[in-house]
Amino acid sequence: MANANQLDNLNNLNERKNFVCGVVEGFYGRPWTPEQRKDLFAKQQKWGMNCYLYAPKDDYKHRAYWRELYTVEEAEHLTALITEARQHNVTFYYAISPGLDITYSSQKEVAALKRKLEQVAQLGCNAFAILFDDIDPEMSGADKEVFQTFAHAQVSVTNEVFTHLSQPKFMFCPTQYCSTRAVPNVQTSEYLNTIGKKLAPEVDIMWTGPKVISKVLTVEHVREVTEVMRRPPVIWDNLHANDYDQARLFLGPYCGRAPDLIPLLRGVVTNPNCEYGPNFMAIHTLAQWSKSSALTSCDNNDAVSADIRLETEGDDSSDDCPTGLSPNAYHPRRAMRIALMEWLTEFNRPISAFGSIQQPQIPTPVPILPSVNTCMSVTSTTQATPGLPQPNINQLAEVAQEIVFNPAMNPVMNSLVSENKVVVDTIPEETDTASTVSQDASTTSGVEPMDCNPSPATSPPHNEDMLIENGERNKVLDSDSEQSTTPVIDTFTAEVDSDTKTSTKPSLTLPLDTPLDNEEDNLTVDDLQLLVDLFYLPFEHGRQGVNILNEFNWLKMNSHLVIDSKKNDDNTEKPEVQEWYDRATKFNDIAKSVRKMSNRLNKVKNRSLLYDIYPYIWDMNGVVSLINSYIKWLALGQGAPLVSNYVHGNYTWFSKGWREAFMSGDQEPWVFRGGLTAELQRLIPVDASNDLFVYKTPEVPLNRTYCIRPYLPEDRAKLYNLILRTSDDGRDGTTLYAAHPDLPGDLAIGSYLESLKEIILMVVEDEWGDLVAYASAAGNSIAQTARQSAYLTQIREKYPKVTREEGVMLTPCEELLANLTLEPQAPPETLVATHPATLSIASLVSITDESITKRLTACMLASLRSQGSFSGHVSVSVGEKQTLESYSRLGFLEVTTQGTTLYLGRSF
Repeated sequence: MANANQLDNLNNLNERKNFVCGVVEGFYGRPWTPEQRKDLFAKQQKWGMNCYLYAPKDDYKHRAYWRELYTVEEAEHLTALITEARQHNVTFYYAISPGLDITYSSQKEVAALKRKLEQVAQLGCNAFAILFDDIDPEMSGADKEVFQTFAHAQVSVTNEVFTHLSQPKFMFCPTQYCSTRAVPNVQTSEYLNTIGKKLAPEVDIMWTGPKVISKVLTVEHVREVTEVMRRPPVIWDNLHANDYDQARLFLGPYCGRAPDLIPLLRGVVTNPNCEYGPNFMAIHTLAQWSKSSALTSCDNNDAVSADIRLETEGDDSSDDCPTGLSPNAYHPRRAMRIALMEWLTEFNRPISAFGSIQQPQIPTPVPILPSVNTCMSVTSTTQATPGLPQPNINQLAEVAQEIVFNPAMNPVMNSLVSENKVVVDTIPEETDTASTVSQDASTTSGVEPMDCNPSPATSPPHNEDMLIENGERNKVLDSDSEQSTTPVIDTFTAEVDSDTKTSTKPSLTLPLDTPLDNEEDNLTVDDLQLLVDLFYLPFEHGRQGVNILNEFNWLKMNSHLVIDSKKNDDNTEKPEVQEWYDRATKFNDIAKSVRKMSNRLNKVKNRSLLYDIYPYIWDMNGVVSLINSYIKWLALGQGAPLVSNYVHGNYTWFSKGWREAFMSGDQEPWVFRGGLTAELQRLIPVDASNDLFVYKTPEVPLNRTYCIRPYLPEDRAKLYNLILRTSDDGRDGTTLYAAHPDLPGDLAIGSYLESLKEIILMVVEDEWGDLVAYASAAGNSIAQTARQSAYLTQIREKYPKVTREEGVMLTPCEELLANLTLEPQAPPETLVATHPATLSIASLVSITDESITKRLTACMLASLRSQGSFSGHVSVSVGEKQTLESYSRLGFLEVTTQGTTLYLGRSF
């Protein structure tokens, strides 16, 4: 019996040695650099992984120009990669994708393919792959005359090349590479059965699972595929791929695949995020999985369901994984924690970043899921209100069936001409001379590196401004020991009072954030755990991410508690009201944790890794803090009890069936665009607000810091000074109104300060405590006009009387004094009927980053929406061109004109 067990163990050991486990660089978008690939090989050797597939979809000569041979310079870089991989005991598979335009029946085409692979073989490569994924399945007329089917054509070419290269290690990716692309299904697919029968048995076949991105792989599924293909498949695992939606990043552990699969597979290669640095978690946990024991690991479904339970149980972290697991067992949460410990050291490696931070590639647009109604009413207990239409999740399935991921045509890129840069070429068909644009910051070309899908015209220009809480400034030393300024990511805090004392009674006061202590500057494992939870997996949000969703939704849906308490001037201690303030304080702590994590990330020595993560955490931090600002406005109790319970009209995490559809894995994840960031944006009660969340990531880490918060009485002098500096179509009016410096403020905002309970007023403050932008709004523009008229009557005696005389030119100050004698102009009735609310937004000229004003606007519109307004307008004098352009970039469109006043409106 002992001998039998020893024999089984020996067989298992041999199977593990033959098991292919590694990484396929097979995504669309910017390829990795040679330097990054060499770093990968070292990590793979350390973690016991044995293969790498070179298959970047948009690299110059892999797919689009597959026939072209490599130049001497390119060949040198490729040789160096092949040699480096061999030195680390990693098999370098060179993959080629000729399927876009190859004529299978042309001997000239086949000869070109052989010649290309012969060249790579001469560089020392002894493993190859031919990929026919994501191509038109129809053959050309010439091929139809020679080959019986598409599968026969591909098999013929592959077998001929395989034999010509003396039968090296070889992989093949079919056109039907998952169950959903098998026609009509895996078992009866003529294409797959032909591949299985006709392809040389030594050639390994790649497979992604039930779907392009598969949530779970089962033993039954693998056995079915093995039977049809007549060999165990190599899993091309897209679990961590983000090229279909680069608003998302996937940092969660390898899961949904039980180690029981290992004996049934030829291997697994992960096709991870486009950004190299963040893939540490995906690759490390896959390596742990590949070495685990199927007999001692927890059941795959148990592991998945455990993750789901953890996600829905709030922030209790007491049960990361089952107790009593064998050291050789695999559990995703334990593997994640092990990987996090090692990843922490990676952040402290002194690695420079070359060039600028890359704007994540905007994915190919897909149909937006239908909005059921402008809003739907839900009670404070989140039960649907009778009589209003509710979301039908079946619509999701109908839309999803029509959605297919079709990658956009990207610029031609070349990752084999520089160690640490990717060169982007203009498309040859559109230019006479192909010019290259490197990732180097010194480029002067009009084509931004890797801006494959240009940002909308409303994207803000780059500057050195950033949104931050509490005025923290961070200065770090990069890997070259040169001082550079690095910002904490875009965040906001709404501080409703300066009193920081704890109160046992419900009040308007929420605790103020305190500056971070210097001794807390070092990044921690808990910081990385938070980062991972915010950017988890395609079908799951991390536990802390779900907690943010749940807490914000609860605070929003129960804000009527605060509204009722304020309206009734109720000073009694009601537990439910106190609970609201306690949870609001808790959310403020969550936002502070995100900010703190961002601060620490911005100080790490590994600048290359930071640059990869920066766009994502910058955006996430901004959204979380925007929500925090909105919650602090809700704490003022100025919403409307009924309207405050409205939720966004589009599907959200809390719509019936949405969460279940998201987590089921039944739909491809590109149906759920944007990840946790988008889920949070959809919970902000503003419809048609997508334009307010479109802004370009800064090209370098920045150092200016700002916060958004409600206006405080002590802000009056600073606010008046701000209005003075922005009063002349955005230009500084300090000199123009020196004789009466309060005049612009009195006219612009004085009536608002007299009636703070009826209006919304927010400011943007920099790290020195100066105000740099503000926004005011009133839900009823007619009532605001009346308040303005009454206020002007009060202050006319404060200023000298000036009248206009024919032929006399008045100064700007005299013009305002003359206007003081006039009654305010009421907006046209037709405008009020369609856009009843009135808004005003202004910022210093130096604030050129539109993410600041856009997020300020989003917070204002959400607050107006909570008061029952659904559309509003701004007014601009016809000659104020700069102000008009600013409002246009914020989504306000021209509605009507009255005299010299132009009115612009937008819905929300």
